[in-house]
Amino acid sequence: MIHYSLEDIDSSYACDEELGVSLYSDRTVFRVWAPLAEAVEVNLYESGDEGCPLFVKPMTKVGRGVWQLELDGNADGIFYTYTYSYNGERTEGVDPYARAAGINGKRGCVLELSRLNPHGWEESDFVSLSRPTDAVIAETHVRDFSKHPSSGIDSADRGLFRAFTVTGSLTPGGLPSCLGHIRRMGYTHVHLLPIADYGRLDETCPEASYNWGYDPENYNLPEGSYSSDPYDPRTRILELKELVMSLHKSGIGVIMDVVYNHTFKLDGSALSKAFPGYYYRYKDGKPSNGSGCGNEIASERAMVRKYIVDSLCFWAREYKIDGFRFDLMAVLDIDTMNEVSRRLREINPGVLLYGEGWTGGAIALDGKSSASKANAGRLDGIAFFNDGYRDALKGETFVDAAVGYVSGNHILRDRIVDGLLGREKWADSPSRLVNYCEAHDNLTLWDKLAVSAVSYHERGRKKMARLAMALVLLAQGIPLLQLGQEFLRSKPLEDGGFEHNSYASPDSVNSLKWDMLDENSEDAQYIAGLIGYRKRHRLLRLGSSEEVQTHSYVADPSAEGTIMLRLFDDSEELLVLVNPISRAKFFMLPDGEWEVNITDCCVSESPLAVCCEGMFVPPISVMVLKRYRWKRSG
Repeated sequence: MIHYSLEDIDSSYACDEELGVSLYSDRTVFRVWAPLAEAVEVNLYESGDEGCPLFVKPMTKVGRGVWQLELDGNADGIFYTYTYSYNGERTEGVDPYARAAGINGKRGCVLELSRLNPHGWEESDFVSLSRPTDAVIAETHVRDFSKHPSSGIDSADRGLFRAFTVTGSLTPGGLPSCLGHIRRMGYTHVHLLPIADYGRLDETCPEASYNWGYDPENYNLPEGSYSSDPYDPRTRILELKELVMSLHKSGIGVIMDVVYNHTFKLDGSALSKAFPGYYYRYKDGKPSNGSGCGNEIASERAMVRKYIVDSLCFWAREYKIDGFRFDLMAVLDIDTMNEVSRRLREINPGVLLYGEGWTGGAIALDGKSSASKANAGRLDGIAFFNDGYRDALKGETFVDAAVGYVSGNHILRDRIVDGLLGREKWADSPSRLVNYCEAHDNLTLWDKLAVSAVSYHERGRKKMARLAMALVLLAQGIPLLQLGQEFLRSKPLEDGGFEHNSYASPDSVNSLKWDMLDENSEDAQYIAGLIGYRKRHRLLRLGSSEEVQTHSYVADPSAEGTIMLRLFDDSEELLVLVNPISRAKFFMLPDGEWEVNITDCCVSESPLAVCCEGMFVPPISVMVLKRYRWKRSG
């Protein structure tokens, strides 16, 4: 590693230059930031993975650390790398700003991206909501989504971007699967686990291994293993755009899971080769490991911040991505995240931004500067995963036997009330909360109940699962479900246990088993009903803490942990009755006639029953009642 003063680098060399490759009709311009390099060369190749360079061209330093080469002619389709000289040593690497690449991302590719738009792309636009709390997000992995034979997707498209463009796929039992299922459920957004180019998976034989994708290789181009032809850099770009356009046509937004907190490699990364040491944090001369993956990105440095912002703006503009989820967001600094929010909202005012408010270990950044939950009030328009509500609902995540509110720990009642009202000490608004009880990490909800609620039969655990999901969808904030959760997704192992961390587990563990939808269709239908009910009732989607305080009331607690929550405005009042105990519970109702809309098995806008004075709520379930605060005519 070369030695230098970071302060001097930023003051002397930070710049706003457009970096990467710029294509014109008569010329091609390469630009890379490597301020202390002794020399930089461009290597031009015919192939993305084989052969010697066709040409090697020296670059010229043009000011503030930028090296540039201008070639005559449009070099569309040529592959390229850079060779950097530091201390007399030469190192070849991929352009950090590469927007296309060949197999396994070894060489960047010069492409005119405007020529890689599917038919109708110009009419495809961002999916905008009035407020973040209008969103209902489904999280999924591209490969998991369609890999299983029961998905109904042709074998040639399974596990690929193309599966998201298929309409009419069916489960073995004849129910809509994949895209049809997402539409039927009523999700507003699909959150895709990392789709930018990542390491660990060999794109020449992706079937040989599996990975979630949290190991960034090239930040600005799509992962090749999800492409029908990973050797062709055009194909992966076109097919990802087709995925986005397909979801947009269905009114569904696309959220991209991004991993700017670390890279797959440190010394071998494109960033390190361009400028050794600058892009990472060090402590006592060693790489800091706040990501838990061997390194952490120094987002607070001027050109690192520029790189992250440029990358996100590129994805928003070029691929029309509707939102971004930030992995281990607390590794990044507040100023960078606020600049991200500001710049992305210039492109799309309705962009959804949220992330994990924690790190994977100790970081070499002042805690006051970290984009963590503790500093949530200093971040603009960015939401956080509400892991406290998650653990209160189903039990502590990292203790298998721990039970939550839905599985018997009723002393957590006040914690659930706070969740229903969108009250967190670190959040100033429900719009800052992403509520969930299952995600790709850790045990699925169904598996967690299997190992913690061991004294209950399957029917009782199904009631618990329904109740947990209902309490996510009825809570103030932004609800997120892992796709398949609604039909009791499980990740069983051959030894009878369940997979806690399936980041590299085979498809047999990770793939969505669409035949489970046939077995548990009533559960999925119930969750779809709850999603629809949430969409129809603004009282369940309030945008500010002030609104919640003005329009809600919680009855005094009972000794058994039950909850009576009243939500009201000028037109209607909703009464949410929660009974977590194993026997029916009688609730005294406020005066008036109440229409029953939600029971433990049905959701209906038309009254399932009309009651007054009192109501028995079945064991381990929620009921929602409604009355109008104005008299209807007729």
